[in-house]
Amino acid sequence: MREIGLFCGTFNPIHLGHLLIAECARDQFALDKVLFVTSPHPPHRQVGLLPGEDRHKLVEAAVASNPFFEASRLELERTGPSYTVDTVKQIIADGTTKVNLIIGGDNVPFLKDWHNSEELLSICRLLVVPRLRYLSDAHNESVIQTIAESEPEQIDGADIRIVDFPGIAISASNIRKRIGLGKTVLYMVPPEVDKLIQSHRFYRVKEEQR
Repeated sequence: MREIGLFCGTFNPIHLGHLLIAECARDQFALDKVLFVTSPHPPHRQVGLLPGEDRHKLVEAAVASNPFFEASRLELERTGPSYTVDTVKQIIADGTTKVNLIIGGDNVPFLKDWHNSEELLSICRLLVVPRLRYLSDAHNESVIQTIAESEPEQIDGADIRIVDFPGIAISASNIRKRIGLGKTVLYMVPPEVDKLIQSHRFYRVKEEQR
């Protein structure tokens, strides 16, 4: 059986933190491949969200050099609502693939509210990335306060493992803010992603808004 990591997200934009999470999960759990699934427009995250095709191009550029990573269009090509459980079922339909769903620790308490959560938890293993908590210091810079507890939360019937992730204080929202202010984000995002962001002027604040 192939062991596949499934990393779903808006990736707005994809950054080095995403790539490090995927690599840590791949290495720790001997995954054959990690699929980066670009999510379509979720109703709760509209402000500053690039069109799905543009975000997917950034993902493709970010993962192109890693043979263990693959950009997936599964959810972008699905008509109607897109649910994680449907994505997992589509991947395991061939009967030769096991899915390891990579999620942030802050999502664990809300899993019970996900669409068909019981079925989802029964057909995949969860690889939970410890949540990072940020505080604002005197200079208004984000600093890491703590990394989540070493033991995963218990959910009946779920196979949950913790990803040994060292933590990295990079966020997509901060990247978008820096771009809007005309600041560099190189090495917060891969060089290939930075080139696309610059050439297409993604996340730029309109002149009249400055």
